Amino acid sequence: MTRLLWALSIAQFLAMQVWFNFSAVMPVVEKEWDLSSTESGIIVAFFHIGYVAAVFFYSFLSDRYNPKFSFMYGALIAGVSGVLFSALAQGFWSALLLRFISGIGIAGIYVPGMKIVAQTSSDKIRGAALGLFVGSLVVGSGFSLLVSGLFINLVGWKGVIFITSCSAILASVLIYFSSIPENIHVHNQRLSMALLKRVLTKKNLLVNISYTGHCWELYAMWAWIGPFMVYYFQTHEVSNAISVGNFIGAFVVMIGGIASFIGGRMSDSFGRLKSIKLFIYISICCSLTIGWLTPASMWILLPIVFIYGFTIIADSPIYNTMITEISDPEITGIALGIQSVLGFSATIFSPMIFGILLDYFNWGVAFTTIGAMTIITPICISFLMKRLSEGVKVA
Repeated sequence: MTRLLWALSIAQFLAMQVWFNFSAVMPVVEKEWDLSSTESGIIVAFFHIGYVAAVFFYSFLSDRYNPKFSFMYGALIAGVSGVLFSALAQGFWSALLLRFISGIGIAGIYVPGMKIVAQTSSDKIRGAALGLFVGSLVVGSGFSLLVSGLFINLVGWKGVIFITSCSAILASVLIYFSSIPENIHVHNQRLSMALLKRVLTKKNLLVNISYTGHCWELYAMWAWIGPFMVYYFQTHEVSNAISVGNFIGAFVVMIGGIASFIGGRMSDSFGRLKSIKLFIYISICCSLTIGWLTPASMWILLPIVFIYGFTIIADSPIYNTMITEISDPEITGIALGIQSVLGFSATIFSPMIFGILLDYFNWGVAFTTIGAMTIITPICISFLMKRLSEGVKVA
């Protein structure tokens, strides 16, 4: 792995701590500002809305200019808006605005970074390289929960937001001093229908619909696995159920850092599509069953939960890798942007729908519904196997 890949991955780890830093302090902020759960959910949703609104434009810019600048300025925007949140946010509306701006900033990091990694990695290690990069996103996103657990009693919720936001500013500085090779494809092209037709091919659409199904399941699970584990330990009368449940939930999310790297590495050796099918079928089976296991022994549930946490993210870098391999180099950025827009659009709705199902039914129905709707992913992958040329690893 190159020095540049490690620099990008470390920078992304630092910047992505902004992603869940509001969620990490949400219980304290709700009490202080007298927020309802609905208002907190809207604040969380507006971060994703900011991300989705901006990611397409960052991706287009990364095809016209060196993607280093999108990454650098995106991290800076996310960090500064977070620092302002810790200093100025006083209630629902100010929090809504500043989290929306944070989402716009974070959108400049992931896709431009993927373009740099994809175009500076050889075919033999591209899956593993993107796996490491995606893994840094996963660990960074979950790390703010750890920061909150360690320091919130010492520095308060504002201190947690400030620390994690300063990490994003540090990421911007790191990228500023990083040397991006001259062989990054940059093309001075204009957005047009002809360009969109090159991006929206049947193969690309099948990959992107598959990715959307993956994101639908992933972000619903990440949003609710902590509360589910708290509920499980409470029903089994475990002392400190909230702490134990949240710790298990955080571990389930952060194990994805290792899973992403292993999944990408496996796809280099065994093929992209076969690897996706393996992981998505296992995660769907976990979604269909886990919610019904609340009466089960801890020794039955916990292994399934950890398998769930591993497999639900292991295929994530493979979708990114495939879109870089089936798209022309000059449209890689915009192709990744469209993939990200479609995938993360699902993340606005799936956690909300999960909560509605939980209110009206139970954990089993909520998890099962999320898993059942994810079936679209293996269906699309099956169609994709018939269309992809032998140049992309499908064996």
